[in-house]
Amino acid sequence: MVQKPIVLRRLSAHLQKFIVNLFETTSAHGLRHLVHYGVHTIERLVWISCISIGIFGVVALAQRIWNRYQTSPVVISMDRNMYFWNTSFPSLTVCSHRRIDERKVEQYIEDHPDKFSGDGDPEDFKEFIIKLANASYDTFLDLPMHNSYGIPSSDYLDLIYNLSWPFQPLISTGTTLHLELQPTITELGLCLSVNSKVAEYSSYHYWKNYRWDIIPSKPTVVVHPLDGEVYGQLIKLENSYEVYFHGYMEVPEVSKRRYSFLEAFYTTVELLALEIKTSPQAIELSVSQRKCRFTHEAEVLQFSPVYSYNLCRMECRMRLAVKYCGCVPYFYRHVDDINRDQIHSRENMYAYA
Repeated sequence: MVQKPIVLRRLSAHLQKFIVNLFETTSAHGLRHLVHYGVHTIERLVWISCISIGIFGVVALAQRIWNRYQTSPVVISMDRNMYFWNTSFPSLTVCSHRRIDERKVEQYIEDHPDKFSGDGDPEDFKEFIIKLANASYDTFLDLPMHNSYGIPSSDYLDLIYNLSWPFQPLISTGTTLHLELQPTITELGLCLSVNSKVAEYSSYHYWKNYRWDIIPSKPTVVVHPLDGEVYGQLIKLENSYEVYFHGYMEVPEVSKRRYSFLEAFYTTVELLALEIKTSPQAIELSVSQRKCRFTHEAEVLQFSPVYSYNLCRMECRMRLAVKYCGCVPYFYRHVDDINRDQIHSRENMYAYA
């Protein structure tokens, strides 16, 4: 029992000697003054205060740098190497103002006499289907609400597609570029997209076939400043139309700027493209760090297997439509078209009125 305090005193002495030796030999400024022989107590307190403030500043600065790395670790740098000036060819979506084929409407009326045997007026039906095909957030109030001719809202898209006017413009380029036309469903109705890699996910056949798969990506069409004048030309439009310009990994969005062109007018539009490429290392960062999502990171969307900024905005409008109206417009994907087993824990699906 007597030897235990002696052992503790020896350990304490060795520890004190170690600390004194560490403070005297360390390169950290100020620590040796705490153990230096002959230093006044007030001087030691001053040095303790200075060292404490320094440690506090280091910890605060380190925490700030760590938080900055977690929230905004992305650095944007400009690359001026002319051999890597390949820019992706932009995409555009064309929406004809003529949506319905009158001959198909006449045939539909002949094939469904029961819908017009009573109060159903064929002329009113023509007006109804034309306004329905042109319905958007700007024209919803123009839709006649008194009669839907016994057609459930879930069949609106099928009806419009079957009665649609065959809008098939031709596209040509001044180079060897191969630009494809892809039918797509937008917030302006049935349209055509040029050089888009995500338009097919909003196409009628993709929805109708209950697909949720990722379509193999085709090579990106790129141009170089040294290629000279590069253009894409749409001809045989035959009607007035509206055009959205956007990136090849985007879709048109109704709140963005669009251009309207009259029938039989030839118009030239020059675009100034600015493309920002992401380094492969950014994939390893979390979404909260990048403040953006890649196309395959679509787990936050319930109506699309791919992600884009405009698709996310469109889904927000869909949610607002469900919240305030209890239904959504026909140009959004029908809930029954989605195979719920293929969606990763995507619940709270919306119902159509």
